[in-house]
Amino acid sequence: MSLRRQAYEWRNITSGTSIVSNIGHPILTYDALGQVQATARQIPANIPIDIMVGGIGNNLEMPAANRAHQFIVIDNIGSYPYQAALNIRIETTKYFQSPDGVPTEGMPASAMPFYPSTILGNQEVTPMIEVLDPPVYVLPGQTWGIEYTTYTTLNAGGQIPATDNSISRAYVRYLLIDGPDQLIAMKLVEQSIPVTTDNIEWYKQQLIRNRLRADLGMEETLQKTLGDKPRRFI
Repeated sequence: MSLRRQAYEWRNITSGTSIVSNIGHPILTYDALGQVQATARQIPANIPIDIMVGGIGNNLEMPAANRAHQFIVIDNIGSYPYQAALNIRIETTKYFQSPDGVPTEGMPASAMPFYPSTILGNQEVTPMIEVLDPPVYVLPGQTWGIEYTTYTTLNAGGQIPATDNSISRAYVRYLLIDGPDQLIAMKLVEQSIPVTTDNIEWYKQQLIRNRLRADLGMEETLQKTLGDKPRRFI
């Protein structure tokens, strides 16, 4: 497939064992008393942590990077708790910056929260922003990451989480475009047209229409040239 919707969820939790699933998440176990065998690691204040390769919580083996035939549209991020924020990094440039160009901690969790389901019913955590507008484009060949920064130290000393509410988390959702559709995405960028699934399909339809019109034009020209002349078929 050339268009794929993907997401990545990070949690600040380390299993009491070395067992992890095939996607990097720890497999949690419980002791005889029913207590989870895991630790929510301490997160220092004001130090950005790459949620994909930052060494805390579930991580990937390699930093996020586009291949030469891939194009990514990041349109949703979220974090928890409210003392945290997320920033998008592309190469060495951070997306959220202050007016004077200095990078900030990023989008606060209060604006784009990713709260546990146990407190989703609380109206105080209703997201102010549902999607990034405009979305962030990661071009072919670029490396990128999502940086989690907290304003205060979290899980001081490392704690055994009693509930999901005590686990820090972050989330990123994006559209992965590859193959021929990546070429169309680049054409849309050149023409200042938003890169969306609908616009990519629209561009394909325009290409087909233009090809059909060109073919019809050639047929009409051929008819005028030949006229009533006899044709010989081989």
